[in-house]
Amino acid sequence: MKKIILNKIVVNQNRVDYFFTIEGNLQKYFNRKNHMFLEYNYDISEIPNAILTIPFVANVMPLMWITDSTLIVDHLDKSFYVCLIDVKDAYQKMFPNIALKGQLIVDKIEEHIYTPVREAASLFSGGLDAVTTFIRIKDKKPLLITEYGWHGDEIQESEVWNADKENAISFAEQYGLENILIQSNYGTFIHAQAIDYDYHKRLGDSWWHGLHHGLAIISAGIPIAFKLKIECIYIASSNSPLFQVACASDPTVDNQIRYASGKVNHDGYELTRQDKVKVLVDYYYAAKEPVQIRVCFKNKENCCSCEKCLRTILSIVAEGKDPNDFGFNVPDNLSVHVKSFLEKEVKYFTHTIITIYWKIIQNTMRENKNRIEHKDLLDWFMDYDFATERKKALLRYRLTQFVPIINRRISTKINRIFAKTN
Repeated sequence: MKKIILNKIVVNQNRVDYFFTIEGNLQKYFNRKNHMFLEYNYDISEIPNAILTIPFVANVMPLMWITDSTLIVDHLDKSFYVCLIDVKDAYQKMFPNIALKGQLIVDKIEEHIYTPVREAASLFSGGLDAVTTFIRIKDKKPLLITEYGWHGDEIQESEVWNADKENAISFAEQYGLENILIQSNYGTFIHAQAIDYDYHKRLGDSWWHGLHHGLAIISAGIPIAFKLKIECIYIASSNSPLFQVACASDPTVDNQIRYASGKVNHDGYELTRQDKVKVLVDYYYAAKEPVQIRVCFKNKENCCSCEKCLRTILSIVAEGKDPNDFGFNVPDNLSVHVKSFLEKEVKYFTHTIITIYWKIIQNTMRENKNRIEHKDLLDWFMDYDFATERKKALLRYRLTQFVPIINRRISTKINRIFAKTN
């Protein structure tokens, strides 16, 4: 039988460490130390183990479901234990091509009830989604939860985390709010590549995107939400009904999550990304308040050269506003910069990215063309045919890179054969 047993939870002031053992063919999916940790900017020593166990179960349980394995823990909060039934059902509807089985065995299920003292906490990366949700719920005075889950077995220096943290603290100070700061290895203690190798084809998605990240991010905040008696944790949507896509963070999953007397709200799903840009620019231009949104979550500042940065920049331009006012250092000749980027990168665009982002930007630019400051963009961008240009770029790429592509494919097959025989 394939099992994971949570052997020990060690709490030291503001940090909790989880140590577990593995039986059966599951070790390949974990780093060898079998250790996960969370570190907070709050003391957690008085929080019951039934609550502290929630993040570990949340991170591991989807793997138990797809591998038909068993997770064994000593204590768990009743509200969270019960909600996992609905979470599993939501994932099963999302991924019908793989049967979700497995089980969770808990020695003692505990009920922890409190009367909420604070209305809301909001997961806050500083990005467009998170800032839009803040604007929508700012009257609730939410605590801002900012996380970094990419440490190794111990906390390491990270320029990205330092930048995220400084931005979140500055944002909170501007509005008289409090920060919840969380560091962890939830993104690294599981060997995602090994899971993807075995299950990506059946899932049609990666482990991190399809099954892991939503539960990991939300559950990390639950111990502090319990400590501070928070009624609801808000998580900003990344997708919208315009183009439904399987994703670990989805309203059908997130809105099922419960902990003690608290719940989760997946916010803004009805809005497209362009809708969110309009919410953002309208609010901050009316309020005349400064804001720096962080799009490059793995860079310490917006690079203004990647796909995500550029589509956000153009979304702001399409609303008739200046991206420099929102944390982007826009090149002097934006039109030339965008054209050069598309020549190199449009071949990598998926149908989804073109449909739910770039075409909407074009349509918005047409509607607002009299308010667009970058007039040279109007000469070509509104009529740019992404599908046709993508086909041309792919053809050029294949003609010039044919031999290297074949060599890479042969090398990959040889490496896989070698790995299976050793």
